[in-house]
Amino acid sequence: MVTNSDFSTANLSLVIFALGSLLYGQVAIEPMRKADLTPGLHTNLNLDFSMLAGNSSHTRVRTGLRFDYLKGAVHSFLTSSFQQGSLIEEYFVNKGFAHLRRTQSLRGRLFVEGFLQWEYNDFIRLKDRRLAGGGLRVRWLEERMGEKEAPSLQVHTGTGFMWERERIRNTKDPTDALKDLSRSTNYVTLGWTPDERVLLQLTTYFQPDVRRPKDFRVLLDGHLAFTLAGKLSATIKLSTRYDNEPPIVIEKDGLEKGIKKYDVELTSGLTYTF
Repeated sequence: MVTNSDFSTANLSLVIFALGSLLYGQVAIEPMRKADLTPGLHTNLNLDFSMLAGNSSHTRVRTGLRFDYLKGAVHSFLTSSFQQGSLIEEYFVNKGFAHLRRTQSLRGRLFVEGFLQWEYNDFIRLKDRRLAGGGLRVRWLEERMGEKEAPSLQVHTGTGFMWERERIRNTKDPTDALKDLSRSTNYVTLGWTPDERVLLQLTTYFQPDVRRPKDFRVLLDGHLAFTLAGKLSATIKLSTRYDNEPPIVIEKDGLEKGIKKYDVELTSGLTYTF
């Protein structure tokens, strides 16, 4: 568990630097947090591949790499994920992201954090989205089964601001091609660990434009992880994204297409920790 310590000037400077850095849009990070790390450096690597041949030809590859570093009251991590899939020589999945975050325990239930992120997704015509932000995180509930057990139930909320710049391919409105704005980012997350082998986490994000509140995004994310054997675990993830003002794009044949306001993704895979 992260222990409490005084918030040093050096750590405050690092967070302020993160807020002002120019790296590029937010995916659901809450399920990626880890509360049971021991001090030091930790690495995770995951890879899965699928193929279908015969009446149709389908391939898909997904890979991810993560580094965590825990020292005292400071937890820093860098995580990345990339996917690519093709169907009859046409891509139906081509996306990826990289996220860097640093969390500092202030005292008791209060934390401060800063993050940087870059993301792309051809499926929604997102050439790239970059953001930098930070804010406060509060732990409202932490229940344990016993004195030596890991927390079995946790509830956190967070609020902050992020600078966002995104580029969309082939937009009808030139003002949608490049957006540079500030968003409020707010979330509530519930984590449940019935025993050391199982983790269930549910998170809801709400991210409105601070100048135009009707331009907002809502993200719902569910994450289930359970240990199979030793350091090998299986994961199931459900992600739902709602964008209230998606762009209109021009297809290769010249026809207009409105990007749907919502996306739903269900994935499963294996993770090995070393």
